[in-house]
Amino acid sequence: MRRFAFSFMLLLTACSDGEAPSTFAIATGGPAGLYYPFGGGMASIWSKEIPHVNAKAEVTGGSVTNVIQVARKESELGIAMADVVTDGYLGQGKFPEPLPIRVLLTAYPNIVHILTLQQNGIARVPDMRGKRVSLGAAGSGTAVAAENVLTGLGVSLEEIAPAYLSFGETTAALKDGTIDAGFVVGGLGLAAVTELAVTRDVLLVPLDDTEISRLNEQFPAYGSYNIPADTYNGVSADVQALGIWSAVVVHESMPDQLAYELTCTLYKYKSRLLKVSPVARDMTVENIRKLTAVPLHPGSERYIDSASVESSDGNCLD
Repeated sequence: MRRFAFSFMLLLTACSDGEAPSTFAIATGGPAGLYYPFGGGMASIWSKEIPHVNAKAEVTGGSVTNVIQVARKESELGIAMADVVTDGYLGQGKFPEPLPIRVLLTAYPNIVHILTLQQNGIARVPDMRGKRVSLGAAGSGTAVAAENVLTGLGVSLEEIAPAYLSFGETTAALKDGTIDAGFVVGGLGLAAVTELAVTRDVLLVPLDDTEISRLNEQFPAYGSYNIPADTYNGVSADVQALGIWSAVVVHESMPDQLAYELTCTLYKYKSRLLKVSPVARDMTVENIRKLTAVPLHPGSERYIDSASVESSDGNCLD
């Protein structure tokens, strides 16, 4: 399938050894989500600051697709949700065998937005029985999370009319009344949700403490996340939702020096990434190990141990 690239490719001088820069593909997600601009921001930093790297962000189907492409070396890096990365590494869930992937860094938490409109009669997840529900695009981390939330709380997929729609398709279908609810997973203030809330009376379906505990027991990568009041138009009270960290993954065979350079350079120029996507504020050294079920790449481990963590003046290309 043809993959369209959101290119942040820059014209670079040749490396000191005379070779042209290597082109690195970053598997992200759909244009309406946060992975795409976040991946583009990383690509811009790496392309400008590492002479032998020419990076580009690619539109993909999402987390499941991304870890598979990295495992197959079809993409050098991929962004994916923690539950998908864990399943891929362990060879469980949608993955029949373990994938040769490692975590370069843990980026930021995604929030599972369970969307409906106030007139649709859905106040809790069990109310979705008999309803038309968008689970996210096929092959996406959103679809994995949606299925886990439903089945984890006792609602089987046979009890709903499922649709596999992208973020934009989900919000359009809610506006048109062709679905009753939908799952959209991304950072706080996600554009797709913000835009829907401007034109419709949106309801974010909350999860109570018992439901969060049930999901965490079954899926350890999941935790509670509070969506503050007034984050979205018309949502005037805090909403307890599910939070899932995102990770940047690479193939286990990536050279240690390259992984170190990528990690070090990204943290050194994090301020640029913040201008692209505010969710980068959670991309701290303290959070780099948030995904404990999957090993960190040795190059990232070296970065943590290096003096460059203490000083932004450190040379990442040493």
